[in-house]
Amino acid sequence: MEFLSSGPKMVFVSLADDSKRHVKEVLIMCEKLKQKGFEVKCDMMESLFTEQNINVNEWLDQCFKRACFVIFCISPKYYKHIRAENTLEAHPSDNRFHTRYIFDRARSEFIENNNMNRRFLPVLFRNSSASYSHIPEFLRSTIRYVFPDSFGHLTEFMQQSWEMQQ
Repeated sequence: MEFLSSGPKMVFVSLADDSKRHVKEVLIMCEKLKQKGFEVKCDMMESLFTEQNINVNEWLDQCFKRACFVIFCISPKYYKHIRAENTLEAHPSDNRFHTRYIFDRARSEFIENNNMNRRFLPVLFRNSSASYSHIPEFLRSTIRYVFPDSFGHLTEFMQQSWEMQQ
């Protein structure tokens, strides 16, 4: 396993820009995770890159490696980005989200770990019209969560798993 789990309980959140409503729900979930003691990094922190002249891919790689868990915010647009055949469809022109890049990293790690998932969590959002069919195939055998309905189960699972890693 390549990820580094020591240190704070860091969670990386990956999403696609489906709608303002969806992004708002994701940000609410991120805030609730912070309230539960998790450090949260999200792939939409574009202001960080421009203000501090940070290489985006290096920052994403660092966050991905440090994260105890990577939450995939499943939505129809997320599914469209990861299923895209060409790069233009997979990477939105505004570069605010890095959906496909994180997806490819996660899928590679999954394969390297002999198809065992230790830290990737699919979360569907009640108001995004996402369904089981939008979950990437390699995550379909994983427990899936629906925000906000099963948020308590999600954080309990993450807390217990993190404690076992320490």
